[in-house]
Parts: sequence; structure tokens; C-alpha cells
Amino acid sequence: MIYGRILTMVKTKLLLLSVILLPTLSHAQGFGRVSKGNLTFQPILGYERVQKIEPTARTTDRFYYGIRATYGVPLLSAEGELTRAEESENFPEQDLKIDETSTTLMLGVRSNFNHEGMLGAYLRAGGHARKSEIEKTEDGVKTSVDPSIRISPYAGTGLSLRLASYFRLNAGITVVFTGEPKGSDKEYRTSLGFSINI
Repeated sequence: MIYGRILTMVKTKLLLLSVILLPTLSHAQGFGRVSKGNLTFQPILGYERVQKIEPTARTTDRFYYGIRATYGVPLLSAEGELTRAEESENFPEQDLKIDETSTTLMLGVRSNFNHEGMLGAYLRAGGHARKSEIEKTEDGVKTSVDPSIRISPYAGTGLSLRLASYFRLNAGITVVFTGEPKGSDKEYRTSLGFSINI
């Protein structure tokens, strides 16, 4: 149990370090440089609203962080996004605590409009896969649940503000169409981040 938490903490710190250093090192060394503006890295911070079923049906908001990479021309680019979210919920009336860690991978396409201008917008769509690890503590007894990977489509939009020639501030919202639970099958992910073009 302690080994798993230490491993998770190390992975988290390595991810944060790569989010901070990768764009800087890539720009300084010319790594991955095809031509100006074709490859973009974006560290991401955001909140997502997710559907929960246990112990009662509800939605919950949680913080997530990660990195997004896009490659292509502004009008049509391929994108990949890797994020991680952690949350802990307490239900004192049931003597229940639920800790969840989820890793999300999104692969799709993105279209940027007025990309070189001061203010730009984008549309995105693709596939979303989430792997969760859930630890429940009920009446002092810990159990781990490892649900299967959930795969869903997503679509979203956002705005981009140029602050310098290679640096942009980004804000967006993405809807993930999960298909569960019935009648409330959408999860909303809002994000705020920056991008550095190399």
C-alpha cells in the first residue's frame, strides 16, 4: 500500500516536471522541430465534472492536470492529451471513504481559427479513454476496485489569447459522451493552460 502511494507520488512529480521542462528543452534543443508552429505542447490544468454511481448517483467536480500535444497545420491538426485526476470523498453517515485516481487519454483532431491573430478559437473532437483506480474504506476495511477502461467520444471548443510570438493562453470546455448512467450521459471538462510553439 505504501509502495503504491510512493510510486504514484513519483509518477506525479515526473509528469509535472515533464510538463514544465519539455516545452523549454524542446525549444532550446530544436527537438521535434519540423517547421515553425507545426508542433505544440500545452501543459493543462482544469476541472472536470464526472458522473458517479456509488454509493448514490451524483456528479462531482475534480481537478486534473496533464499535457496536450498537437501536430499539423492550424486548420486541421492531430491532437493527443494525457491527464490525471485524483479525488477523495467522505460519506460519514455510511462510514465510507472513496479515493479515486484516473488517467485519461484523448486522441482526435483540432481546428484552429485565426490562429496567428491575437484572439483565436478552436474546435476539437475524437476518442476519450479513462482508466480509474478506486480504493474504498468502509468500516475500517479497505478494498480496491479496478474498473475496466471506458472509451467514449468527445467534442469541445475553446479560446486562445496570444501573449507573445510563441506563447498563448488557452481556455476551453470539452464534453465527453459517456453513455452512462442512463439519462445523464455527459461529463464536462473545463481547462486553462498555455502553449508554446516550437
